[in-house]
Amino acid sequence: MRGKMAEVPHNGTSAAVRQPAHHLAAAHRASARERRRRAEALQRHRANQRARELADAGELAYLRTQLKVAANLTARLAATNDITEMARLVVQELHGTFAFYLAGIQRLADDGSLRLLAGSGPLAEVMAEFLLLEQSIYEGVNGRVARTGVSALVPDTRADPDYIVRDADTDPRSELSVPIVVDGTIWGVLNIEAVERDAFGGADVVLVETIAATLGSAVHRAGLIDDLERTFTTTLSALMSTIEAKDDYTAFHEEDVAGLAERVARRLGRAPAFVRDVRYAALLHDVGKVAVPSEILFKPGPLSDSEWVEMRRHAAVGGELVARIDAFAHLAPAVRASHERWDGQGYPDGVAGEEIPLAARIIAACDTYDAIVTDRPYRQARSPEHARAEVTRLAGSQLDPRVVAALLEELQDE
Repeated sequence: MRGKMAEVPHNGTSAAVRQPAHHLAAAHRASARERRRRAEALQRHRANQRARELADAGELAYLRTQLKVAANLTARLAATNDITEMARLVVQELHGTFAFYLAGIQRLADDGSLRLLAGSGPLAEVMAEFLLLEQSIYEGVNGRVARTGVSALVPDTRADPDYIVRDADTDPRSELSVPIVVDGTIWGVLNIEAVERDAFGGADVVLVETIAATLGSAVHRAGLIDDLERTFTTTLSALMSTIEAKDDYTAFHEEDVAGLAERVARRLGRAPAFVRDVRYAALLHDVGKVAVPSEILFKPGPLSDSEWVEMRRHAAVGGELVARIDAFAHLAPAVRASHERWDGQGYPDGVAGEEIPLAARIIAACDTYDAIVTDRPYRQARSPEHARAEVTRLAGSQLDPRVVAALLEELQDE
């Protein structure tokens, strides 16, 4: 926010291209209710103690803060592969540190529109409330940046022909918008706005362009990882086909359990990486059945004691098989423990409570529910109501009560 600088040069846009923004200005005018909300947001912003402290800070202190923000974001972006989470981290860090009136990231969609992916600051709250989440690339300063791929520093929004006036009394007076480039292509726009004129200078341009470049690299990395995970899933599917060749029920059952376990893990508030691992472990949790004799696997009636011993071997065998595959080895403990019980009466190791990996506890609950609502060789499927009552009864004995609660919530929302 230090210094005064003219707008960063951009590729010339003709009056014909700029025409839509002026033509649509009336359509963008705020309602009376929105103007009230914007006035309240502006008042909160001006009362922000952090904003006043930054206004009084010296140039050197401000530059140090900028360097710290850039370093923090580089580290935090490296810790996630979730693009929405990346965008949220960027805008929250920018607003939290510099108290901007608005910090936002728009993603360029295939239809040529810019859609708000994450926003922070008083004005972002108003935008979310009034669903001001999308614009054409032929509208506004951000649209110009998305079209040209060149940063725009706007010292006074009133003087920029592309700026869309929504409410003259509460609109930001200065703006800095920079392109986010991923693998050589415009991916989106990072935008910060302030209530004062001439709020941004050269140091801000360098900071925001650096952050946009870091975000672009992180998004590109996430895409590469996604490609690797698709390859991982293909390999996993090939492995599961060995089960399907022996037991159709098990193969389809694994898919159902995996989808439900993934949702339960997410409902428990676990990180995206953990959620993915739960899904993969659920897909693999019965892979050891390839070692179970077919006459036991397909027996239409109850198993004898000796047959149960043979059947229960599959959990340990599955864990051993998974442990031998480097890409899946970290899933082995969850696969091995997926038939353990909360009270310690499960198999193969008889561990209890929180000694059982959480992923295995989630799989066990979802496996139990899905087994009840699915036809088995020895009985017909039961109703979902019956299955919910049964997992409720098993909470605290066979199943983790906290996981059961999350499972029931997820089933209720289906």
